[in-house]
Amino acid sequence: MNLKEVALERVTIDSKAKLENLTSLYLHDLSEFADDLKINKDGKFEYEGLELYFKSEDLNPFFITYRGEVAGFVLFNTGKYAPKDINYVVHELFVLKSFRNKGMANEAIKILMDTYKGKYKVVQISTNKLAAKFWMKFYENQGIKYIETKEKDDDLEINVQIFNV
Repeated sequence: MNLKEVALERVTIDSKAKLENLTSLYLHDLSEFADDLKINKDGKFEYEGLELYFKSEDLNPFFITYRGEVAGFVLFNTGKYAPKDINYVVHELFVLKSFRNKGMANEAIKILMDTYKGKYKVVQISTNKLAAKFWMKFYENQGIKYIETKEKDDDLEINVQIFNV
């Protein structure tokens, strides 16, 4: 797999339905760690507030692509959707199972951070060991020094990392 063929492609209103389908898969994966995630009457997980990503310049939805094929997504927040003194929040990161463990997410986040320099916040559900492991390895490989805290968010314990790139 040539990771130079990984790209971030902005999600447009025309491809919103594809993002909605991917967020349903993402939330399905997350439901293992968050008991409050339930399917709707149509049998899909719905990402609350997804429509805001198409209405605000401070919310940036990107597809992660490989050779033009969608492999996942990143929801990236700035401005009023980032906490005070934080420039950027990697709000959600998802890679389809067939693309996992191939460096795809790692490359996508490197592209994001090469493009957007500043102070970042990243969060994982504490019991989501795979996500926590991914981020720890990413920080180590990139030489990123971060400050980590444990917090509560809707009855879930979360790991929060703050760092500069």
